[in-house]
Amino acid sequence: MNNTNWHYAWSTPQVSGELKTAAQDFYVEEVLDFTFEGTGEFLYLYIEKQGMNTDYLAKLLAKHADLPASKVTYSGVKDRHAVTRQWFCLHVLNKQPDFTDFMEKVSEQLREHEVVRIIKQARHLKKLKIGSHKKNHFIIRLRRLDGPTEDLENRLALVSLAGVPNYFGPQRFGIDGNNLKQGIEWLSKNPNHRRRLSKTESFWVSAVRSWFFNQALSEQVKAGIWNRVFVDDRVQTTETLSQRKVNTIDASLLKHLHHLDLHPLMPLANETALQDTSSVRATCMKQAWVDAQSVLDSLLSLGLNREDRPTRLHPENMQWQIVDTQLILQFTLPKGSFATSVLRELLNYHDHSGRGNDSDTNENRSEDANINSE
Repeated sequence: MNNTNWHYAWSTPQVSGELKTAAQDFYVEEVLDFTFEGTGEFLYLYIEKQGMNTDYLAKLLAKHADLPASKVTYSGVKDRHAVTRQWFCLHVLNKQPDFTDFMEKVSEQLREHEVVRIIKQARHLKKLKIGSHKKNHFIIRLRRLDGPTEDLENRLALVSLAGVPNYFGPQRFGIDGNNLKQGIEWLSKNPNHRRRLSKTESFWVSAVRSWFFNQALSEQVKAGIWNRVFVDDRVQTTETLSQRKVNTIDASLLKHLHHLDLHPLMPLANETALQDTSSVRATCMKQAWVDAQSVLDSLLSLGLNREDRPTRLHPENMQWQIVDTQLILQFTLPKGSFATSVLRELLNYHDHSGRGNDSDTNENRSEDANINSE
């Protein structure tokens, strides 16, 4: 299970480039799918941060508002090696916490290059839960391009039209792949599946399960079926994210598939995964997993729930500009997807953050816990 060199959909990129030579080169903006009521017991803060992980900032907000850390939530973690904007939610009940001096007070606790700025506030009736956001908007600058510009231009046009394989990004597997390695080691000890997993164990399981998905998707990319649909597959619409089973292949379905209005789904590893998809896709999954059967058996013994993920990812509203040796690129992705999965099809990039991720590390101030989460 050391393989992470998954197949490219559009052949191996011919151009190289540098990613995150500065935090400002990677900008992420979270987009919610609801509007605020303007009243309620939850205070929402829209915050721009740089150089700081999401969980640590949530703890600073809780301390400032004199709240337990559990009373501050967010929808998704964002990269600390970037400039990011996201919503935090504080369960304040009838309190009126004053954040006018927050940035001044918190500056004493920040490290060099850590920046926090509250952009706006809102009141709402409901709590912000994990995965509540709808999309993330990215603006990315890649520097020191080297290679044939024509190849990059062709790839940019192709990806904007046809999308990319929806691989889990390297951040899902942890720093230097440690989530995956530790997950495999933990599964080899036959863990008690009746006990509730700890947060760390959940990260490990997620990493292992994601590897199996990527491995199966890579096999489908190789076979040329990652963006096709077969009878007994499930598909998901782009706009509403509704899902349905495919009982017949007709012109209407193929038209929507071609226009990227819907995407094929593949189940993540679970006991019924091979029965809950088309025979064509199941065959690829079996072939991809055969050399890791013992790890797969241990993973399935945990009684994992069914979860489907699109095999294709389409960056919306993709725009780009190549200036001298720099690429300035922007696009919007649905939650749960990875900008790195788009970038890998465009060029061979070197990530100067040293983490190979566009997401947070789950770390404390004394030592790196070596756990990543998207």
